[in-house]
Amino acid sequence: MAQSVVETCEICNQALGIDFCEECEQTFCNHCKLMHLRMKISRNHTFKNVDHEEVKLNLCDQHNLGYILYCEKCNSLACKTCIIENHKGHELEDINIAKISELQVEVSEKLESYSKEIHEGSRNSPLLMKDQMKNHEKACKKAIEEINCRSNAIKSCVDKIVDSYTTQILQKEENQNRKANAYIDAIENLVENLYKIKREYWTILDKRSGVALLKSLQKFQKDNNNLDLEIPVVPSLGQTLAARNRCKCSVFDMTVGLFDDYNFD
Repeated sequence: MAQSVVETCEICNQALGIDFCEECEQTFCNHCKLMHLRMKISRNHTFKNVDHEEVKLNLCDQHNLGYILYCEKCNSLACKTCIIENHKGHELEDINIAKISELQVEVSEKLESYSKEIHEGSRNSPLLMKDQMKNHEKACKKAIEEINCRSNAIKSCVDKIVDSYTTQILQKEENQNRKANAYIDAIENLVENLYKIKREYWTILDKRSGVALLKSLQKFQKDNNNLDLEIPVVPSLGQTLAARNRCKCSVFDMTVGLFDDYNFD
């Protein structure tokens, strides 16, 4: 609180004012206070130190003097110094019970108006807010159920897709193995037949000669002229590769796209 450098007694205007008379609403030095209490008319007056919180309410914030008049134009209390410095030519009036009551009524009416306005505005607000909370709770519960339901559906679809791809890949693997084994068996049979013919040829060469050899070779040539010794074509087993570029977004983003959008305002 701002105070003047000189806080003089309002009675003698010389000594320092240190006590405040609640009945007279003036500051007194110690000497004037004692004289004041000796007078019959004021012997029962009560004093408080000027630093007391209740006393400060009765003193001018700027000059630390008691308020004596009220300025209607400025709507403020004024001490004797304020009157000279700040309220020249203003209409001033006494601080009486009527003025205090008038202000009290004005403040009371404003408070009552605020109270009524707040009461009217907030009468149903808690109930409405509780209803909104219940509705929001239901909406959140429904959203969670929908998300879980969609999640289970997606998981089921993923399981079916995995089973389908797995079955297709295993079937392809089985078919390719069958083709590969058939080729291997054909090569092995071809080699075995070739060795069998060669052994027969070597036997003829080993056991016969002259006319007998010639006749046996003619018969051998005739018997083996139509042999199917063609080398089978190597089958193409193909490849099992994933089409990586089907979707350029991440698996996470692609999965998020399978769910509905939710606003979390």
